[in-house]
Amino acid sequence: MSNKKKIEKITNLLKKKDCDYYLLPRTDKFQNEFISEKDERVKWLTGFSGSFAFVIISLNKNFIFTDGRYIDQAKKEINQKNFKVLNISNTNPILWLKNKMKLKEKILLDSWLFTSNNLNYIKKVIKKKKCEVILNKEILIDQIWKPKLRNIDDKIFIRDKKHSGISFERKIKYVKEIFKKKKISSFFFSSPESISWLLNIRGNQIRYTPVVLSFLIMNLNNENFFLTKNNIKLKKYLGSNFKIFSINDLKKILINFSIINKEIFLDPNKTPCFIEKFLLDLGVSVKYFEDPCVNLMLVKNHAEINGSRNCHVRDGVSICRFLYWLSEKIKKKEKITELKASEKLFDFRKNNKFFYDLSFETISGYGANGSIIHYRVTKNTNKVLKKNNLYLFDSGAQYLDGTTDVTRTISIGNKPSLEHKDLFTRVLKGNVELSSSIFSEKTMGRALDKIARKYLKKKKYDYPHGTGHGVGNFLSVHEGPISISKNSKTKFKSGMLLTNEPGFYKSNKYGIRIENILLVKKKNKFLSFEVLTLAPIDIKLIDYKLLNLKDKMWINNYHDNVFNKISKYLDKKETIWLRNKTLPI
Repeated sequence: MSNKKKIEKITNLLKKKDCDYYLLPRTDKFQNEFISEKDERVKWLTGFSGSFAFVIISLNKNFIFTDGRYIDQAKKEINQKNFKVLNISNTNPILWLKNKMKLKEKILLDSWLFTSNNLNYIKKVIKKKKCEVILNKEILIDQIWKPKLRNIDDKIFIRDKKHSGISFERKIKYVKEIFKKKKISSFFFSSPESISWLLNIRGNQIRYTPVVLSFLIMNLNNENFFLTKNNIKLKKYLGSNFKIFSINDLKKILINFSIINKEIFLDPNKTPCFIEKFLLDLGVSVKYFEDPCVNLMLVKNHAEINGSRNCHVRDGVSICRFLYWLSEKIKKKEKITELKASEKLFDFRKNNKFFYDLSFETISGYGANGSIIHYRVTKNTNKVLKKNNLYLFDSGAQYLDGTTDVTRTISIGNKPSLEHKDLFTRVLKGNVELSSSIFSEKTMGRALDKIARKYLKKKKYDYPHGTGHGVGNFLSVHEGPISISKNSKTKFKSGMLLTNEPGFYKSNKYGIRIENILLVKKKNKFLSFEVLTLAPIDIKLIDYKLLNLKDKMWINNYHDNVFNKISKYLDKKETIWLRNKTLPI
């Protein structure tokens, strides 16, 4: 079915509903970033494969919003005769829509794909135009899309305490203490990430993020209702305080809950408005409270921190072996493509202790493809790595003891251009200065973001993405809500994990990004960072004239640390190579 035909079918459904606009975010019923094949509705409709998008379909024109990471990608993947591509960083889609709407028009939303806060915000924005929001009980697009799905052997497994650090009983105790203080008798958990962290369980239902797709009703004094895939092990593990049901039993459980409970709390930022509306229709009073697991899981415990350190050593070994392999192949003038490089890096990783999966699809971009921030190599876009340009790879893994995310940019050949060296060094200086920062607990993410951009801005350059995001421990590689970005109000605490990834992108030419994971640590009365990522930085690309003594000391110390921790796991040839790549500058 062509895109044009798909749009036509949706607009016909819109007309039947007597609505003027249909809003479709790229997400699933659990508000996940990484989603299963059956939830790739935006990709099926538009052709766009990025992880963030918001689609507006009208009876006349259609639009897709994404952020700065994906604009170039979206323009290449989408037929712009069908969908106009807009940058959400510059244009709020709801405010934009309000200005387009006529009086008393109607917006159709799928109640499973929008949270309570999403709904409340949209209603507030369009109120002055006397426009109406119509909630669709199911998902409109599913009436015309029947995806062909691979058979997946869904597995749920219990995470070992040596990796989780704290038993699920103890975590529940912490949560219930919060509920007691706030006089919360029942709470509806709708985030699989929170539930998986709370119960120390993991699953393989969606790729890259090992969560268990589930809902949880926690009662302060009574039984807890856990809705997921039925599992005998879970029943024994969780004990008699948990009643386990199929996720398909949700409506039945809510009906039974409403008979004896007249009040429940939920997180309006995470809960689909379908659930809130269903509870309200049953006569249950719904109140709002932030999911307590969100802040609890941000601060990693001793076992999680040790696990994160250890998995970065193993990950660093894989990256160094990959870089050595790549340098030898290039030296021998063998044909290496983006796909081949990506596959080889995966091969080095998968043999590691505790390896589970990648933490996201590897970005492997040479030359112009490297300028696409979240580039995904395909057979059609696959380039050969040739001399006299840059190769950028951004990759990470899920290990049973932690999650990694690293980006390196290397020069293919021995003589990088002056332009490459200048911009690489400015990106590096931003990374180094942020890594070296000492700051108070009152410092916000936006203040740290300025540090990373400083040296690019001296030449009036910038990059269209945040400098850093939170990282989970064998959970989401993009752990919210903490960030280092232009508008971030994040206040940091010891034990948090974040990325540090400034970059520069020259459209259709090349991309530069250097990314490490940082651990927030106490430093007397202040906070500082410990760099966990262990991978050499391409010293061929450094313009030494731009470095001060402090920069040089940091780079030398970092490379000493990389060599000392990684070399013991390499063979003789790999060790010699790493020594040369980490020589003092």
